[in-house]
Amino acid sequence: MKTAQNGVEIAKGVPLNTSLSYQDLPKTRLIKVILEISTLALILFGFIFGISKVVNTMLARDMNRFLEFFESAHTQAELIVVDELYFAEFKRMAGFANEMALTISEQKESLQQLNMGLEERVLLKTQALQIKNDALEEEQKFSQGLLESHKQFIRYAIHETHTPLSVIMANIELFSMNEGRNRYLAKIEAAVKNIFSIYDDLSYLVKKDQIDYPKKAIDLGEYVQKRLEFFDEVALFSNLTFNYHKPKLVSWIQFNETKLQRVIDNNLTNAIKYTKSGEEIRVGVEGNTEEVVFWVESHSQKIHDPQKIFEAYYRERKKTDGFGLGLSLVKSICDEDGVEIAISSNKEQTRFEYRFKKGSSENTFA
Repeated sequence: MKTAQNGVEIAKGVPLNTSLSYQDLPKTRLIKVILEISTLALILFGFIFGISKVVNTMLARDMNRFLEFFESAHTQAELIVVDELYFAEFKRMAGFANEMALTISEQKESLQQLNMGLEERVLLKTQALQIKNDALEEEQKFSQGLLESHKQFIRYAIHETHTPLSVIMANIELFSMNEGRNRYLAKIEAAVKNIFSIYDDLSYLVKKDQIDYPKKAIDLGEYVQKRLEFFDEVALFSNLTFNYHKPKLVSWIQFNETKLQRVIDNNLTNAIKYTKSGEEIRVGVEGNTEEVVFWVESHSQKIHDPQKIFEAYYRERKKTDGFGLGLSLVKSICDEDGVEIAISSNKEQTRFEYRFKKGSSENTFA
């Protein structure tokens, strides 16, 4: 640096005859600095932009690989190649994803094998059941044939039984008219009437699903009296008597006579069977404007389960003769024709009541 005569420093290397003035020198340097800074900034921006673009491309590639993995996961996931990823975080995530995919694949394969095993067992079970079903069908056909043969035998037996019973009853009546009654003949008659009652039950059971039973007007009071007369010898043979409470007025009901006979006869024969010796069996019919009640009561053993006695083959006292079918038959008839049943039983007496809807005196049921 040299000093001019006027005391102003002159920059080294600047000719003394330059056109720059003293005032222009600082501005020129400032512009040069600004240009250099701008150039560096531009270069730095370009460098950062390039790096950012490369990083974004790498991120997009890694993310697309994960998207492809999850899109195919519902069928069969293709494992992610960890070495193809750029970022450590993605590599770690890929490890977890691959482990999850392998676990799911193993479980899926296990389920498929289990399903195949189940299908095979189901098939074998179905085949076994089909064999059993075929055998059951054969047994059912055989049982149906056997049952039909049994029914046919019962029909034939019942049909053939009626004739000798009728002959026996007719001859008892003829012998009584010619020779008079005696205690031996009374016993025979009582036994035959019991057989007749059983015959009528069996006959109804065999035919009830094959024929219609039309209703007609019946005077219940008169009908019960006739059935009491029929069983009078049977009661006397058991050292019992009937005490009949006849209605004051005619008590008409609309009912089938065959069904009504089963209801009345079964109650009378049961009363004879279970009433204690030497007692009387009280029987009555009474009515009002809406219904007619038939009732039977006597001194017998207490019924412990009144509802169960209507079940087929049920007997409270196992030693008593019979199959327990009578009251079951009565119950089915009453259910079919809307007859209400009431039972009361204690140590003193047992009472059965049957409430029939009152009908007119017409001969046919409309």
